[in-house]
Amino acid sequence: MGRLDRYIFSTSAVAFVGVTLVLTGMIWATQALRQLDLVTSQGQTILAFLAITSLTLPTLIMVIAPAALFIATSYTLLKLNGDSEIVVMAAAGMSPWRVLRSLMLLAVLASVFCSALSIHIVPASLRSFRDQVSRVRADVVSFVAQPGRFVNLAPGLVFHVRDRAKNGVMSGVFINDAREKEVSTYVADRGQIVEADNGIFLVLENGSIHRRVPGAASNGSVVEFQRYAFDLSALTPGGSQSGADIRPNERSFAYISNPPKDDPYMIVQPGRFREEYHKRLSAGLYPLAFFAIAAAAMARPRTTRESRGLALAAIVPIMTALQIANFAVAGQLRTAAWAVPAIYLIPLLTIIVSALVLQGWITFTLPAPVARVMHALSTRMTRLSAS
Repeated sequence: MGRLDRYIFSTSAVAFVGVTLVLTGMIWATQALRQLDLVTSQGQTILAFLAITSLTLPTLIMVIAPAALFIATSYTLLKLNGDSEIVVMAAAGMSPWRVLRSLMLLAVLASVFCSALSIHIVPASLRSFRDQVSRVRADVVSFVAQPGRFVNLAPGLVFHVRDRAKNGVMSGVFINDAREKEVSTYVADRGQIVEADNGIFLVLENGSIHRRVPGAASNGSVVEFQRYAFDLSALTPGGSQSGADIRPNERSFAYISNPPKDDPYMIVQPGRFREEYHKRLSAGLYPLAFFAIAAAAMARPRTTRESRGLALAAIVPIMTALQIANFAVAGQLRTAAWAVPAIYLIPLLTIIVSALVLQGWITFTLPAPVARVMHALSTRMTRLSAS
């Protein structure tokens, strides 16, 4: 890599890392506030709070990285155009592809990074986040909740214990779960936290479950049990009480590639594994597509009388449309077979069309009224910048 390539690469890489960190930090701060009750009401330290909320960072970075690459590429090319460096390079005989060589290296690195996040790191972080929150809830049940007091473990979920022995065995356990339409009330003589390979459970002994629907004519049903395992992972966001209910987006790539037939989601919603499989594989294509859009619009030299800001404003809707198309098609992967090739074709076609535009084989002309307005705005901006 020559001096010119190092200069362009360092400029774009610093911009990419900076934008990624700033946007991730801003969004993480808003998301972390939702878990502030870990410190305020559930007896956890600030270090535990930071450790748990930081597990959401890989997901945020994976979503933000393509847009950050687009911004970094646009910033670098605007800077090179603004300083007339691209004009000088073109006068020296350098093609736009030569100028983009170091930027393409950054795009490939960002694509590989997003693929690694999507395939391995994000699922592991989601599973770890689920486990850590389950342990926090277990700590609340085992140590923080005071005997004789009613504690809200989650919105709509109330926990009460009459007494707690030194060995962790609780007596007189009462749980009222009103998070769903059907209200379930658990009453048991004893209860104890048990950690297994497939999750953390509150094992209840010698009790009953009272289920009822508020406002219904019937009085509900009562089920007695000698031993019942209440899955504490049900207290995490998106959790349920099916016992060891691990969602496909928390599974490893090898697992979703060949899920066992007895998996609960494989029985009820087999399309979720197809959705997760192709979303992970296609994640690395979208950074390349975002880079291609920015490069096609701004890699060619422009004179100082041409407005580069208008070129950037013109491609922002294209980038937005690409992101919306990605979300729309990804949402159809679960039920529609046509979405499988579409999730790959959308970024690939974007890359191909952008390359043809950059090569000059495809040109886009605006309608005459729009062109006149754009020209007037460009002239006005040039005069204002000159003054």
